[in-house]
Amino acid sequence: MIEYPHMMNSAKAPRENCIAFAKLDGSNIRVKYTNKKGFNLFGSRTQNLDGNHPFLCQAVPIFRSQFEDKLVNAIEDYWPNEREVVVFGEFFGPRSFAGWHEPDDPKEFVLFDIMIGHKNRKFLLPQEFIKVCNKHQIKYPAVIHEGNLTDQFIKDIKEGKYLGINEGVVCKGTAKTGAHRGNVWMCKIKTQAYIDKLRNKFGDEGITKYGE
Repeated sequence: MIEYPHMMNSAKAPRENCIAFAKLDGSNIRVKYTNKKGFNLFGSRTQNLDGNHPFLCQAVPIFRSQFEDKLVNAIEDYWPNEREVVVFGEFFGPRSFAGWHEPDDPKEFVLFDIMIGHKNRKFLLPQEFIKVCNKHQIKYPAVIHEGNLTDQFIKDIKEGKYLGINEGVVCKGTAKTGAHRGNVWMCKIKTQAYIDKLRNKFGDEGITKYGE
């Protein structure tokens, strides 16, 4: 199953029109749909989940109960002839941090991307993703900004000027481009407070692994 691509940092991102979503602090979960078997394969960012993972397997029943039927309806509505669809979401709890989860915390799953196709795979543009999710009442991250990616917006995110944004945001271009995997450019912007928290917990190695 295809892995979610690593995103560029904001310094390298084009100063073009985008939609910025709140970045949720948890674990990346991917789920594969085929037109023969439905949603039958689950994975973390780097490995398949077989039900034995100490905590990430908890995402499976949440997805099944809250997302599966809605996503099947969306696929039948928009892409009935596609052989494969892979959806990506964040699995987290109130005290999750940098992929670490408190076992006793209640967990939730929020969808953040949909990739269509078998060989020529493409992400939905963010405006298309929002349209699909709204129509089928699928939970997705809050939209923080719509418009050009600017140095001022990047600065404001890093300085924590947007209330409720703890880790940062993910910006996604609104025009398709063949220069990026899935034909959509993406960048992440982390708040300085989150970077400081990473450094305090993991040292400089944590910045390399989990930071921007």
